[in-house]
Amino acid sequence: MPKELTRDKILENLNLLSEWLRVKYPGDTFELTIVGGAAMALNGFKDQTQDIDLLRPERLPAPLKDGVAHISRTKRLPLEWMNTNAADILGKVKPLNGLPDYFNEISQTIDIGENLKVNLIGRQALIALKLWAATPAYTKHTNDITSLNPSSDEIKEAVRFVLSIDNNELRRDDLQIVLRDMGFDFDELIQSDRE
Repeated sequence: MPKELTRDKILENLNLLSEWLRVKYPGDTFELTIVGGAAMALNGFKDQTQDIDLLRPERLPAPLKDGVAHISRTKRLPLEWMNTNAADILGKVKPLNGLPDYFNEISQTIDIGENLKVNLIGRQALIALKLWAATPAYTKHTNDITSLNPSSDEIKEAVRFVLSIDNNELRRDDLQIVLRDMGFDFDELIQSDRE
């Protein structure tokens, strides 16, 4: 079972990564954009997560891969404690340059060291990604959305995003259930979007 990463552990691991990169690749700088549970933990919306999902870079450059592997061995973390799975999945269904503009919004920037800058994805993109991942049977993402306490407009935009990627009947049925459980009416959101 993966180790849970609290806000402090995430920052500790990022600091170790920054230090390792500084020694191995002096003068090089790196920038990450974090999404998912780690972004929520660093913003104070949840206590812990299992990994750090990146939206950018879309592929880890060799120095970052090596650093992640080193920290993994040193701290006995799963090799994918930091990964680009979110970018990979999104890139398969929608080119990252074709995402809504709010995917470029950053809620917070953390300078881990002079060589490592960490951006946390903005609130609307976080809500949209969590809704996209939510299913009636897997409530982890629904719980995350609830902890963000989204407005009706934020949910409406998230629904628009999800349906732009997947508008089949099964996805619509899942959205109806997930949204109902969160206190929103799918049909009402869709209807108001058409007006």
